[in-house]
Amino acid sequence: HFTHLDLVHIGPDDWMTEPALHSKQPWRAVLARRRWRTGYNAGGGPNFTDTTAMNPQFHIQIPRTSSNKCHVVVSVTQYYETQPETKKKKPLYAIGFAVYEIPHSMPRLTPQFVIDQKPLDVTNHSIAREVVTFFTLPPGDYIVVPQTNVPNCDGKFLLRILTDEQSNIWEVNEDNMVFRNISAEFLEDAVVLPDGKNLIGKLLIKYPPEVDVSQLQKILKAHWKAYLLEKPSLELCKSLIMLRDYNISGRINVLDIPVLMHMLQFWRIAFEKFDRGSHSSKTSSYNLRALLWEAGSTVSNKVLECLVLRFAKNCTVSAECFVM
Repeated sequence: HFTHLDLVHIGPDDWMTEPALHSKQPWRAVLARRRWRTGYNAGGGPNFTDTTAMNPQFHIQIPRTSSNKCHVVVSVTQYYETQPETKKKKPLYAIGFAVYEIPHSMPRLTPQFVIDQKPLDVTNHSIAREVVTFFTLPPGDYIVVPQTNVPNCDGKFLLRILTDEQSNIWEVNEDNMVFRNISAEFLEDAVVLPDGKNLIGKLLIKYPPEVDVSQLQKILKAHWKAYLLEKPSLELCKSLIMLRDYNISGRINVLDIPVLMHMLQFWRIAFEKFDRGSHSSKTSSYNLRALLWEAGSTVSNKVLECLVLRFAKNCTVSAECFVM
């Protein structure tokens, strides 16, 4: 039943068990089991410059040693169905990978970088279970990007990187961190709105000192064009209430409303940098990492994947979902 047979050769760990190989220098191996997911990290090949940098990225750091070169073997293997009774088998994708040389201080490939810099090497994307290539690299920093030929191909893969010299290899990732406290920045000057009117005084005349979700929605609807890209929904107002409802009462103080409005205005400006069209109120879910950075926060790969699953629809994130 086989049309193609792969023979397993000696692996890097065989140096430990075979006495005849003890005098030889062992290779170092790193492997990672990951997946491509539509809308999150299935960015396609180098021809898709807007999304290819969203693929999983693995950093290879080759320090300067007595040797001026390092031999590297990179292998990408995609998972496939083996049960013949499966009614609908997943097809094998055209897979491959690209290798980029990067500055030492660069933490991650960006869309602009892949536009400006050509990769050192790109494998021929082929419909095969495994794609493997041998490199000779000088000391420096490199990014390996496993990828499918076109974007939005869901599938699991195994990446293996073998080196014959001392090297450091890790998956590119970020910490979950808020590096800009927007709420604290706007707390002092949020009383006076851009139109110069004292909103708090007007609200205290018309509303009680604390407002619930329905009242907050009514207030925001009266001012939404200055702070939002679309009219606020009840779900959005519930999320905003939770930001300032420290007593878990389901209400917020009227004094907090100007702060919320300034935060909404800041998030709107950040979102408009990635707006797909003129006031479309939507952006590609592949922009979510950069969008969160503009909003003053970073998230890990796993958290970003969860956010895409929760808030994206058809690879699109709306302005309201971004705020939520």
